[in-house]
Parts: sequence; C-alpha cells; structure tokens
Amino acid sequence: MKIDKIDEVLMKIDKIDEVLMKIDKIDEVLMKIDKIDEGLMKIDKIDEGLFRIFIPFEGWVCTTVYIVMDGDRAVIIDSATHPSDVDEYILPALSELGIERDRVGLLLLTHSHSDHAGGAKRLMDALPKMRVRGGFSEDSGEGAELARSPRYSKLSDGEMIGDRLIALALRGHTKDSFGFFDIRTRTLLAGDCLQQRGIGKYRNGVGFPEEYRESIKKLSGMDIYRVVSAHEYDPLGDVAEGRDAVKKLLLLCLEAVFGKS
Repeated sequence: MKIDKIDEVLMKIDKIDEVLMKIDKIDEVLMKIDKIDEGLMKIDKIDEGLFRIFIPFEGWVCTTVYIVMDGDRAVIIDSATHPSDVDEYILPALSELGIERDRVGLLLLTHSHSDHAGGAKRLMDALPKMRVRGGFSEDSGEGAELARSPRYSKLSDGEMIGDRLIALALRGHTKDSFGFFDIRTRTLLAGDCLQQRGIGKYRNGVGFPEEYRESIKKLSGMDIYRVVSAHEYDPLGDVAEGRDAVKKLLLLCLEAVFGKS
C-alpha cells in the first residue's frame, strides 16, 4: 500500500510539473505581448546611427523596419506590411529621430514579401525623392510592380551602398533575399535571411535549401559582430551579439534545415 501511495504522489508531482510548464508557456506569450506593447511607440537604437522600429504583423509577431544614418542622409530598410504602417509608425519614427523627409534618399528591401515590401508604394508617395532598390525584377511575383517603377533599380551582390552598407545576396528564404552589412559596427541587418526554426505558425521559411546553405557559408567567412533579424525567431530571438553568438546562430540555422552533421 505504501508503494501505491508513493506512485500516487509521483503522479501528482508529474501533474504539478505539467501545470508549471504551461505557466512558463503563458509567461513566454505575455513577455512577447509586453514586447509588442513597448515597441509600438518605441524606436530601438541598435548602435550608433542604426535604429529599428517594431511594427505589428500577425498576433504577437512583429516585423521590423531599419533606419540607417549615413552622414546627413538616411536609408530605410523595408517598409512593413500595410500603407497604414507607413503613416502610423515609419513617418512618426523619422520625426522622432529628427530626420527630415527630404534627407531620406533610399529605401532598400530585403525581399518582396508583403510584410517587408507592403508599405513601399505609400512610402514612395510620402517621400517623392526616395529611390527604391531590391533583389527582385519584373518577373518576381510580389515585387514585379515595384520593379517596373522608374525609381527602382536592382541590387548586386557585394555592392557598396553609400559609405557604410554592403548589399549581400543571401538567397534561401526567397530567391530575391538580401541582407545589409554595416561595416562601421559589423552588424548584419538580416531581414528574413536567417530563419532559425521559424516563428509562430511559420515553421519552415526556407524555400531554397541549397542556396540557404551557400548563404550561411558566405556569412560564416565574414567577421560579423551582430545580427539583427526582422522577427523574433525561435529559439534565439531577433538579435545575436558577439562573435560566438553569431556562430551559434549560423550553426542553428543549418541544423534546423539539414540536421546535425
């Protein structure tokens, strides 16, 4: 009978552990909601002259717009999802940072998916002197209409953008994916180029695995201090800082698609 009692107690302990795990999951979701709440009106300074804006996408998932100061000029990277995101978040962020609209000369797009390029037309209307560049062309599906604009020109891999950014073709998530490497702070603004294990319901965002492998190999040969992704990917989040953290991130991205070697 004592053994039965012990088994009964052990079963109750298992139930308690199960409840505690569920509480941990709830806490994790609440932390993500808090991050969104904080991010709605907050601009995050990544480093000197580098900023990002968190903009709601779906549920607790945010997308990111980066702002890079290059001398007295500003570069915007990505444009969020909806035209309203431009008016509610991007343009107010420029005002908060003291950046006049005519100082924004360039919009760079990490790829043509709607949560990154969806606000581009509205931003072009609001900033009529701004040029647009990306990795897609007129036959690129979602990006085709933008690619037909006279204000658009296609990026080249390794191209220097201004005095601080290098455009890097990092295919894998999409065929037109680019990241932008800031040579001053050794920061990679990665957009969706490094998927880890995905986010939320988007569990496998690698459409072109072999090209993804080559992109990660390219990054592994670079001296990168920091990676800032567009979403809070599982399990390492949206920022890897320090060379060891970047190495861990790149290895995880490979293992998530190809398994451990």
